Amino acid sequence: MSDRIPLPEDPDVRMPDAEVAADIPQPLPEENDMQTPDAEAVPEISPSEPEEPDILIQDLENVPQAVAPEPDEGGSRCLRCERSVPDGVEYCPECLQTMQSYPVSAGGWIGAVLSVLVSLFALFVLCVTLLIAHPVVQGDKALEDGDLRACYSSYGESYNIAQRLNELLFPNSELSFFTNGARTLEKQIIAVDKLNGPYQAGKVIDNYYGEHPPKQLQATYAEYQNISAFVTEMQTRISEYRNSLEAGDPGDYDAMIALVDAAAEKLPKTPDYMAQYYRFSVSYSLADDPARTCELLDKLIALQPDALWLYASEGIRAYNLAEEYQKGLEICNRLMKLDASDPATVAYTMAQMRLLQQYEEALMVYTRALRLMEEPSSEMQRQRAIILMLDRKDYAKAQEILVESFDPSTSTLEHIATIALCAHANGDAAVYKEYKSMLDSYVPYRQVDLFAAGECTLEEIFLTGGGEVQ
Repeated sequence: MSDRIPLPEDPDVRMPDAEVAADIPQPLPEENDMQTPDAEAVPEISPSEPEEPDILIQDLENVPQAVAPEPDEGGSRCLRCERSVPDGVEYCPECLQTMQSYPVSAGGWIGAVLSVLVSLFALFVLCVTLLIAHPVVQGDKALEDGDLRACYSSYGESYNIAQRLNELLFPNSELSFFTNGARTLEKQIIAVDKLNGPYQAGKVIDNYYGEHPPKQLQATYAEYQNISAFVTEMQTRISEYRNSLEAGDPGDYDAMIALVDAAAEKLPKTPDYMAQYYRFSVSYSLADDPARTCELLDKLIALQPDALWLYASEGIRAYNLAEEYQKGLEICNRLMKLDASDPATVAYTMAQMRLLQQYEEALMVYTRALRLMEEPSSEMQRQRAIILMLDRKDYAKAQEILVESFDPSTSTLEHIATIALCAHANGDAAVYKEYKSMLDSYVPYRQVDLFAAGECTLEEIFLTGGGEVQ
């Protein structure tokens, strides 16, 4: 390429001076005049197939050229390219079509599936939690109403549901995802404490928690330990004392009371009501002074009136032997408030009402109890039959009830004796002979023989003394 500047065609134009010419911008060299760099300086590039552009990136970059909005132009604009769009529309047709054509990546599908799975698991947990919580609500309601057996049953149902689910989800593992079961177990033990006392509740605590129960069960467990220590001490002392007696000697009241006092002194943490219970129990077992026994029982009830689990059955019999039937009925009424569906409680209550000759009230207790249980116990049926014999003299119906409810594997000797008495009153010699023979094979009942000989009446058997056939 020449270093000279071409002369202009107009001959009248003068050439500039050299200094001026140096300040004049030089034109760029033509393409053909450019020197090529050395070959060694240029890396060799092997030919290859051109890469296919990323469709997603290409579409995203393919945004229509935005049109500069006019200052006074009204209406809405596309959120992507700012083109004018009708009011209420977010994207123009071109942008909408582009966005709808975006491919969904694998990560997007995985995220969607995971979201669905998490939602389903959360729904499952919610449903199971409600399933566990429903019996708890029922148990709390039963606890408010004082129906401790229903309360205990509802809490137990909740706990069992949680345990089965934990075993299903985490077999052979101590991991408990559904911890509501543990909380309902605590409530269940509280119900056991109210229903059967700290001694039975403590055994449950020991079985499930060992020596480290939850905070709200620690007081119950401590009381259980103190009771257990005293019971063990008393069993040892009474056993040693009885072994020292001659055959047939029931023992001395004062000597046995001294054993109770010594054990209580040795174990100062023993609850006062437990020591008093053993004093009452000593007098009750000797059966030589009903008035003294009732006095000791009164003191026990004053110390711990809610300890029905401890003294109820012995207390009712003690009051009956002293013919203080109303006090016995008061114990029954408290038992009924705790659990009106317990067959033994219903039978005790019917018997006490019968001793007070409250026959219709006793039959009403029986009828109400049937609504709370599948079928009556044989002892409930026996009490019902006795009332029919005493109040209505309906010996045929009473015999029918007694025979139908008799079960050789579970019925008591008193049930057999009552059938024999009723059959004799009903004039059914065959049934009387059958059950009298069965009774004699175990132990003879003196009052059955006296009644058959006409030397006592049903009223004397069932309305005096303990109110039981002997």
